[in-house]
Formats: sequence, structure tokens, C-alpha cells
Amino acid sequence: MDFGSFENTIDKNIEANKASDKFDQQLQAYKDAGNSLTSAKSGLEMATASMHEAKDKLSEASDKANTVTKAIEAYIGKVKDITVKAKVDDADMEQAINNRNKLIGDESKLLENHRKANKEILTRHFYDMSNMMSRNEGVWLSNGWVKTLLWIFIPSIIYTIVSVVYFICHL
Repeated sequence: MDFGSFENTIDKNIEANKASDKFDQQLQAYKDAGNSLTSAKSGLEMATASMHEAKDKLSEASDKANTVTKAIEAYIGKVKDITVKAKVDDADMEQAINNRNKLIGDESKLLENHRKANKEILTRHFYDMSNMMSRNEGVWLSNGWVKTLLWIFIPSIIYTIVSVVYFICHL
């Protein structure tokens, strides 16, 4: 008996079994991948069908909205074309005119009273100022004097401040 050949046959059988197991595992992996692809494909087909259905419903809703918008626009056009005719009685028209004239008269009286009150206030102010000036109360300068004094005092004040700062800084 040749044990070497028997040993080689056993080794070859082991290698064949390993290769067969590896092939079976790859075959099972391909089958699983095929099943996954099939389920993914059916999921995509269902999603595509849902998208088409949603698109159709959205188109339908858009068409309905356009129809409603057109109907509203037509109704607004009809409402704009409606004219209301009213007849006012002569007595009512005369009463409205009288009320308007009374309102204008009342406003005129109110404005006249306001003008008189303002005139009284200004007159009182004028007499108060005249009395103060006759008693030599306060200092009253014209615009020209104020401008002249400002042109004299402002440079003097600025020169004084600059001199004080310069003196303090150089101590």
C-alpha cells in the first residue's frame, strides 16, 4: 500500500472540500446580494409609484386651485360692475347741507375764539416785557451785540484754557 499517494489524495480531498465550502459561501453571498437587490428594486419601484401618485395629486390640486382662482377673479369682476343707485330725498339733502353749514359755522367760531385767546396772550406778554424794560430789569442785547461779544469772548476763553493746559503740562 502506498501511503504517500493515500496522503496526497486526502490532502487533495481536504483542499477540494475547502474550495467547495468557499464556493458555497460565495454562492450564498451572491444569492443574498441578489435577494437584497431584488428587495431594493421593489422598494424603488414602490417609491417611484408613490412619487408619481403624489405628482398626480399635486397636479390635480394645482388645477383645482387655478379653477377656484379664476372663479374668484370672475366674481370680483362681477362685483366691480355692480352699481348702486340711490335716491336721496330733497328734505334729507337739505338737512345734510344745513348740518354741514352748522359745522362750518361752529368751526369758524372756535377758530375765532382761539385767535382772540392767542392775541390776548401775546398782548399780555408784550406789556410784561415793556414793564420789565421800563424798570431796567434784566439784560437786553440786540443780535448784533450778541455776535460781537461772542467773537470777543470765545477766542479769549480758548486762549485762557490753552494757556492753563500748557502751563500745567510743563510743570
